[in-house]
Amino acid sequence: MIQGAIFDCDGTLFDSMYLYRNFCRRYLADKGIESKQDLDETVRYMGIMAAAEYIRCTYNIAGTAKQIVQEWNHILEKAYFYEIRLRPGVRELVAALYNRDIPMCVATATDRYLVEAALRREGILNCFGDITTCGEVGAGKEQPDVFLRALEILGTDAASTWVFEDARHAVFTAKKCGFSVCAVFDEDEQDHIVEIKEKSDIYLESFADFPLQRLFI
Repeated sequence: MIQGAIFDCDGTLFDSMYLYRNFCRRYLADKGIESKQDLDETVRYMGIMAAAEYIRCTYNIAGTAKQIVQEWNHILEKAYFYEIRLRPGVRELVAALYNRDIPMCVATATDRYLVEAALRREGILNCFGDITTCGEVGAGKEQPDVFLRALEILGTDAASTWVFEDARHAVFTAKKCGFSVCAVFDEDEQDHIVEIKEKSDIYLESFADFPLQRLFI
């Protein structure tokens, strides 16, 4: 039976992955810089700070990685503060867990204040005990750090804690940590659907189809 839940933000709680498609390429183009053909794939699974440092070094961008992230956040603020919406079925799933006093945490590569703004606007920020980010722990989701930090926040053990994710690398990492994993379809991960289905305990096209009874037995 579930004792705790860790939710990814982008592509899982929120329908927001469209913001990140070709984001670095568009950022460089706005500066008049032509990017490498493989840029999007190279930075795809990096945390925000790591991606900014890669962009800074590879394309000789003036300033620090932190300053680049600040530029990116200005672009993203409008979306998180005013635009992005919860994915179908998320509100109902979160409410079901909250009403059963299941502690929840968000583990994300996105900056805390952006996630807080989006959750607050959607009226579910109070359902989550805390948010932890890849930037805060210093590692992306190809490493276990952010999931283990979330587990500390929840005060549960991995065996009774579910991770809700959309990305292959995050699903793989969570499983290696001993979590049960519910993966949800994300069009940016279409090339990896077979692998994600094989690794996850539950795979869904939409949270609207979530079998809640699987969590409470």
